Amino acid sequence: MAMVSNPTAVSMNLAGNRATIISFTALGKYRVNGTINSQNLIERVQTWVSNPVFGDMVYEHRYTEYKDFGGVKFPTVLHSHQGDPRLNPGHNWMEIRVTSVQPNLAATALTVPDNVRQAAIAPVRVESQPLAQGIWLIGGGTHNSVAVEFRDFVAVVEAPQDENRSLAVIGEVQRLVPNKPIQYIVNTHHHFDHSGGLRTYVAHGATVITHQSNRDFYEDVLFYPAPRTLQPDLLSARYPWFNGNRIPAIETVGRKYVLSDGVRTMDVYPLQNLNHNSNMLIIYLPTEKILVNADLYSPPAPGTQPPAVNANMTTLYDNIQRLKLDVARHVPIHGIVGNNADFLKIVGKSSN
Repeated sequence: MAMVSNPTAVSMNLAGNRATIISFTALGKYRVNGTINSQNLIERVQTWVSNPVFGDMVYEHRYTEYKDFGGVKFPTVLHSHQGDPRLNPGHNWMEIRVTSVQPNLAATALTVPDNVRQAAIAPVRVESQPLAQGIWLIGGGTHNSVAVEFRDFVAVVEAPQDENRSLAVIGEVQRLVPNKPIQYIVNTHHHFDHSGGLRTYVAHGATVITHQSNRDFYEDVLFYPAPRTLQPDLLSARYPWFNGNRIPAIETVGRKYVLSDGVRTMDVYPLQNLNHNSNMLIIYLPTEKILVNADLYSPPAPGTQPPAVNANMTTLYDNIQRLKLDVARHVPIHGIVGNNADFLKIVGKSSN
């Protein structure tokens, strides 16, 4: 009970049925609501958790279709959903259907493994490596970013995971290019592990370049001033500055989009016929013959077994051919840099 504070109980009619809602704050910040029906059965447990895209995200478990198992009533359907109620009542996340329950089994002591008991959140690590003059791969974790220096500004490809990752990458970019602002952040697609850090770049004044299909979702959800009480970020702290006409700048891509300073050029292309994500972008640096992709192809490490060809690789190859791109190196958002000759061998298109 030391972890619970401010408990309350309120009885009311919900959808014509009498119910009691018990509320309390857990762990000092998580509000929990439990709904108990007139048969004293728990129907719903609801709370909110922090999410880089949604902010304070609804997280709810529903317990229905109770049955009697040896004198004990137990729900046979346990349904969980999470998300933003502005979009839908909740994104279905998990459902468990119970067919058998054995009450009053002898309890067995559970031992927490040492690696779990001693687990801690590792600090964000960034490692940069030059790909060409003024171009760096910034890795050090499960996701990479790519920094590209132009004459008066820097463009970064991908803001993955969350604010902590973005702050670390931004710090590394500022170390590499100390006198130029990050003016653009290029987003390959909307999946949360690839868009969760976008808000941090917006808070630093960067313009987002993304697929045209993402605009409504980003403006109405990702950059919307929804509550972020559980884990405030830079953008939520600076919302008065962004309110009114100061909407985050978004440039959308429906066909070839070009960033250039007259010397260096970055081409951004929407992919066609991709099942993984219909709003995927690839980034091509024509002078350096570098292609950046997310989730489509990750080159194998030297000496390891090449991955089996899959639909994503084939679609990437087809789009390279369609766009007539002269690729020398593949730079993935996941994994290491590889050469195009190996890619062609893997997809079975090598002439050798």
